[in-house]
Amino acid sequence: MNKLIKIAALFAMAALIFNCSSIKGSSASSNVTVQRFNSNSPHGWEADFHVISSKKGNILIDPGKYDDEMASYIKSIGGVQVILITHGHWDKLRGLDEAVAANPGVTVYVHELDYPYFKDPVRNCSIENDFEGITETKAQTLTEGAYNIAGYKVEVIHTPGHTEGSVLYYFPDENMLIGGDTIMLDLVGSSKHPGGNEADRQASIAKFKKLIFPDDMKIYCGHGADTTYAQLMQTNRDLK
Repeated sequence: MNKLIKIAALFAMAALIFNCSSIKGSSASSNVTVQRFNSNSPHGWEADFHVISSKKGNILIDPGKYDDEMASYIKSIGGVQVILITHGHWDKLRGLDEAVAANPGVTVYVHELDYPYFKDPVRNCSIENDFEGITETKAQTLTEGAYNIAGYKVEVIHTPGHTEGSVLYYFPDENMLIGGDTIMLDLVGSSKHPGGNEADRQASIAKFKKLIFPDDMKIYCGHGADTTYAQLMQTNRDLK
């Protein structure tokens, strides 16, 4: 009897270890492709943005442009079903109207606090480049929480500071994080622009430092090089 109890305990311990590893996501894998693009324009800053594609669906992140190169690539993967906006600055919105027009039926998501930036040249900072940028696109608003978007499990993490409605998009099954202009290789996005708040930024930094991700999780940034979680925690001066 004692031998049977010991065997059962070993099986229980093994199951617990397996479940903890699964929750952490260290074994997450998928056949997902993330294509990186760069946008530069006299009407805003240079920025990087990404297209996620897999059998689940296709998602465009922060369309800083929608030119022939972008249109050709998105056509080659069968279009996008969803556009995710990390925050409402113009370098993330420049190509939004064109992207929506080229992908009928696409759904656009943005945090509820940054939706007003779509039509506010001061808050979206286009006015800083002597240009009053607005977008006519209608969007669905998000708050922090878990969502199913284009077939993906997505956790929306609210990280105000750079703007009021800045968010991270975490894809646990794909082991990747969309950092936008909040989480970048060398720093956390500043609070110096309209809508920014340094106290909120510091709170978001503290919040992120409490989160636990797999070391090999890929992080796709809105400016500069993409990185991994392990590398980020070594190179980002605000997170050390």
